[in-house]
Amino acid sequence: MTESEMDVAESAKAWTTANLLKLVGRIRSNTPESEKTTNYQSGLLSVNWDKTAFPPYSAKECHDKWQKVMKKMRKVRSLPDLIAEAEEVVSKPLLHRRTHPDFPKYPCSARIDYMKKNFSRLKKKHPRLTMTEIVVKALKKYNELPDEKKDEYEKRHALERAKYWRKFDNFCKNNNLHCTRRARKAKLAAIEGLPVKPPRGGLSLFIKEHAAEKPSLGLDFFSDMKKRWRKLDATEKHEYYTRCLKMRHEYNAKLKEYLDRFDETEKQLFIKEQEIRFMKAKPLSVQRMSPREPKMPSQTLLTYFARDKMMSLARSKKRWHKLSVKEKERYKEQMHSNMEQYSENLQKWFEKLTPEEQTKYLKQKPSKLRFLDGKNKQVYDREELHLSQPSDSEDEEIIEISSEEDIWSSYEGESGEDWDMFERHR
Repeated sequence: MTESEMDVAESAKAWTTANLLKLVGRIRSNTPESEKTTNYQSGLLSVNWDKTAFPPYSAKECHDKWQKVMKKMRKVRSLPDLIAEAEEVVSKPLLHRRTHPDFPKYPCSARIDYMKKNFSRLKKKHPRLTMTEIVVKALKKYNELPDEKKDEYEKRHALERAKYWRKFDNFCKNNNLHCTRRARKAKLAAIEGLPVKPPRGGLSLFIKEHAAEKPSLGLDFFSDMKKRWRKLDATEKHEYYTRCLKMRHEYNAKLKEYLDRFDETEKQLFIKEQEIRFMKAKPLSVQRMSPREPKMPSQTLLTYFARDKMMSLARSKKRWHKLSVKEKERYKEQMHSNMEQYSENLQKWFEKLTPEEQTKYLKQKPSKLRFLDGKNKQVYDREELHLSQPSDSEDEEIIEISSEEDIWSSYEGESGEDWDMFERHR
């Protein structure tokens, strides 16, 4: 490059008044809203200089020029400047706060509560100790307290926490904010000593234990787990149901022990505020004579199509008529395969019954005889005219699925209630 060309390039990069005003405007537009009320140093770090830069200047040149401009500005504001800002703060108070003024403050823990109440006393007693040493001493004294005294602080903390979540719910309602499921789970998890709710049934326990195997599947994880669950035989499923029943009894016992710390009035208030309830569980002394009878899968092709497409039966019915014969045949093969597997599982289960139980079962359900006889086994092929054929499958119900939350809910049907788990897959 010649000397004359270098002079032309330098003159083109000279900062004119128009360019400086443009730089100021681009800095203003590229400063995040959340940083516009912070101090200068913090706010400047949030500016994206790559987006702020404009031809013929680079990001570094824009940054350096702004630093030179700031050196020429006075660092102390005048009274008119403060008055102008005061008018904006008074007229738009929420823009100058990181936290909403009505947002409730989470209560401190039992240990911190003890430290606050005894900090002044310890400071007077040990004037030569530093602030950090006093804090350590206070926490050490708390740990040495008898359990009865600690329970008083824990009880007070539980009540304060209940008040906080009450205010939090009111804040969400007053400001049209949705109190998320995650927030409710965090609310219960924050309560020290409160037992964690176990899975609702055998299927949910099966999914929880295999949750770490295939984390990369995302939404397909639940479909994969559902298919694997159906392939388990009756004995394996019965083992999961039995373990889940024991976990329910343990949860109820721990929950009762936790609630007994309160008097009757406080207990009822706590249960109402936290929406806590005991889980339904049959007595452990009542054992099944044999593993659970295998569930018969659906014999309706539309059910398989609706489950495969994750949509309601009403929507599936409209799309079903548009399928080709080849596509319908694929669902028919799937149905026949499931029925053959069901017949094998039923025969294995039936053989484990006593002669008296077998006779009683055939009297109650004579239609199941065709699945117990391998030679004369029949599988009905019900097409569109028989869409309402019932089955005794626990997976039969098909609901409208339009989001990940709906997919999650579609696998919660074992007990008819919600089960809050697997957050990391959500």
